[in-house]
Amino acid sequence: MQDPGSWYIRMMIRKGRNALGLSQRRIAEEIDRSTDTVRAWELGRHEIPAHSIENIAKACGLDDEVVNYMLMVARARRNGTPIEADMRYNALLLALGEEHAGDIFKWDALLIPGPLQTRNYHYTVAREAEPGTDQWVDSGWNFKMARRSAIEGRSDRPKLQFLIGEMALLLLRQKSTQLYREQIDLLRKYSKRPGLRIRVLASAVRANQSNFDIYRPGDSRLAGPPFVYTEGHDWSRCITDPAQFGSYDDFRKARWKQAIRIEDSRYDD
Repeated sequence: MQDPGSWYIRMMIRKGRNALGLSQRRIAEEIDRSTDTVRAWELGRHEIPAHSIENIAKACGLDDEVVNYMLMVARARRNGTPIEADMRYNALLLALGEEHAGDIFKWDALLIPGPLQTRNYHYTVAREAEPGTDQWVDSGWNFKMARRSAIEGRSDRPKLQFLIGEMALLLLRQKSTQLYREQIDLLRKYSKRPGLRIRVLASAVRANQSNFDIYRPGDSRLAGPPFVYTEGHDWSRCITDPAQFGSYDDFRKARWKQAIRIEDSRYDD
């Protein structure tokens, strides 16, 4: 099975080409390659050479940010190292995972996961946690809404588990009862969607276990290989090592059983 980096590159080529309504033959002509070569790249039968990534990405209409991330991924794969990048860049891989992975687990001890945030939460609480210019904050909100739309628009039925630290809710309630009420209402609304479950963890965890995501193929035909995403103060990383993956999955299994459903009355006003 291919690694997440290889999967990301070929899937973004496919996604960009389809968005433009272009055939594989047309792209092949644009970059002076054979149609069979482009088809093999998209199917993962052959790797896209690093020196060809930028040309084909541009031909498929992908923007500079996506192209730069694809090149970062290619370098990490060539060096045999984990995909380490600015959180904004690795978020591009997460967004694609949310579109295609069949089994998704998201955990955060202090913040509501991005696709489940209300607008007011993003512009107040999330902005304090991730300060930036007005343009940066607006861009972040648009990105979160695109991710939410992708999840809502899936024709299959992926399994989605969102685990939120109770501290995230306590901090929000201290800030504003109105913000708290809006956010709880939205969480409860989404917990009713088929295949989507939200729970709250009241127990303490170690600092190095405070946030991560797990993506697994499940029954999705277009999903990539399993990987874990985690981040620290100034870094983010995608992990595929089976031993490390297993330790994160053990946390998921244990803590999910301990957690409380968001529908529980203790989270009413």
